[in-house]
Amino acid sequence: MNDWITLDELLRKYPVDAKRLAKAMRAAQAGIDGVKLAELRQAKKLSQTHMAKKLKIDQSNISRIERGGFDRVEVRTLRRYVEALGGELEIRVKIDEVSQRLIDSEYERKLERRLARGEKSKSMVKKKPKTSTKGGTTPRAKSVAKRRRGKAEKARVGAARGRSR
Repeated sequence: MNDWITLDELLRKYPVDAKRLAKAMRAAQAGIDGVKLAELRQAKKLSQTHMAKKLKIDQSNISRIERGGFDRVEVRTLRRYVEALGGELEIRVKIDEVSQRLIDSEYERKLERRLARGEKSKSMVKKKPKTSTKGGTTPRAKSVAKRRRGKAEKARVGAARGRSR
């Protein structure tokens, strides 16, 4: 009597969920990548605490990066971590078989310099509200003042009615 079960029989009995497998594979790869970063840090003879002081962040963030928790770390922090090790961060987008570089360290540095100088891109600039010709108040401010006057008027009328009863 043979008590062995073949792989095909096992897969028929317990089918593999492709989405779950892909998610587990991505998590495993992130963990491996985190360990590689930790090894690079250790090769530079830096402790997590020293690295955290250098980047002016908590040591727990360094630990999170090295455990592969990249989705819970700001891109700027990850970039600074990699640059502190002498590297350069590059983020790529892959859709189907097409790969495109999205962000690299040079782009991030330019953006930080622009923000430090006070320059804002067109999408960041807030439009100033239009002022009316009378008194320089905005239409929104006028409507708020009008509502307040209306509420005050109702309160006076309600109070007058309450006294007469």
